[in-house]
Amino acid sequence: MPCWLASPESVSAIFPMKDLFDLVIFDEASQCFAERGIPALYRGKQALVAGDAMQLKPGDLYQTRWQEIDETDPDTEIDSLLDLSSRYLMNVQLLGHYRSKSLELIDFSNQHFYGGDLQLLPDMTAMNQGEPSIQYERIEGNWENNLNLPEADYIATLIDQLIKADASKEIGVITFNAPQQFAVLDTIENTLGNIPKNVFVKNIENVQGDERDIIIFSVGYAPDKNGNVRAQFGSLNLAGGENRLNVAVSRAREKVIVVTSFWPEQLHVEETVNEGPKLLKKYLQFAQSVSKGTFEPYTHQQEGKRVVRNLKSEIKKWAAEKWPDFVVENTKLPFYDLTAYKDTRLLGAVLTDDNYYYQSLSAKSDHALTPQLLEHKHWASLRVYSRNYWQDPDKFFNEISKFLNR
Repeated sequence: MPCWLASPESVSAIFPMKDLFDLVIFDEASQCFAERGIPALYRGKQALVAGDAMQLKPGDLYQTRWQEIDETDPDTEIDSLLDLSSRYLMNVQLLGHYRSKSLELIDFSNQHFYGGDLQLLPDMTAMNQGEPSIQYERIEGNWENNLNLPEADYIATLIDQLIKADASKEIGVITFNAPQQFAVLDTIENTLGNIPKNVFVKNIENVQGDERDIIIFSVGYAPDKNGNVRAQFGSLNLAGGENRLNVAVSRAREKVIVVTSFWPEQLHVEETVNEGPKLLKKYLQFAQSVSKGTFEPYTHQQEGKRVVRNLKSEIKKWAAEKWPDFVVENTKLPFYDLTAYKDTRLLGAVLTDDNYYYQSLSAKSDHALTPQLLEHKHWASLRVYSRNYWQDPDKFFNEISKFLNR
């Protein structure tokens, strides 16, 4: 299928103002100013506008925008093409998250930005390793002239160790500002002799769209002589600054290492107006709990269509009576019905036709995409149906027994 890939500005410059294309697709529309995207929409018979309202908004720093003196249309109050489109076009929310191998890496964003609606499928091999996927590394740093040089030195040494342990891993460093970004780049170059191709160092403003196996989050700021950390985090303090935090903490596939010079309780955010600093403190508390091994996944409570008796309850009751050496419950993998494990080692997932089955968007999602995704994430799985349970309970539970003892 013929396809052009171009920026909105290029589309306006190259193509005449008529519907040349069957379909115009916008990606990262939350970062596109509405007035720059609308002309491209006129070039297509249909449009699909994709983006995440919980990520970065358009930035007009060093840019000029046309503005009428008397603007009374409510649509002129909206900046992004995504927000404007959501007023007029059908909205569909994507629910599956596939990047992160561990629940911890996306659980915070799921809870605080997406209302717990994301369906998360971690990698079973990674879960069985039992290592926390977020490390909280507190060092003795100091904040001077918008820099934390001890932190930059620590990160350079850390990257050297990570590359020596496994040179195939892609590593990203995210800082809160440009001066710290350049300081980290300098220390990496001084330590390793160059900037490795598998390493990037970016500030929180320009990391959207990136992903890496390991993300090192350089907080930078440090306590004053009284041991307090001032809640002044640049763009994070602005209205909507919390979206920058969401982007930063959701870039990792395998691991996040938070390098900071203070403990969460030293950060006082009670007087801040906007949510950015408050959510940063919550994230640091979350990262510390994961690092200590006390993490419990957030589960969005949803009412199923069967409120008196469901298949999950019957299976859990049967397993507790007949197979006390095994544990079958729905907390390790909260979005895929039941998880089976023995001696803390995960065995696989048991999928039922309870509430998640009823809430599925299509038969293809449950019977084709879900098994494929489970296999990709190294999960053994067994699909069971309440109809089979009611017809022949013995045969039904025999199948589950074979699955547990395979």
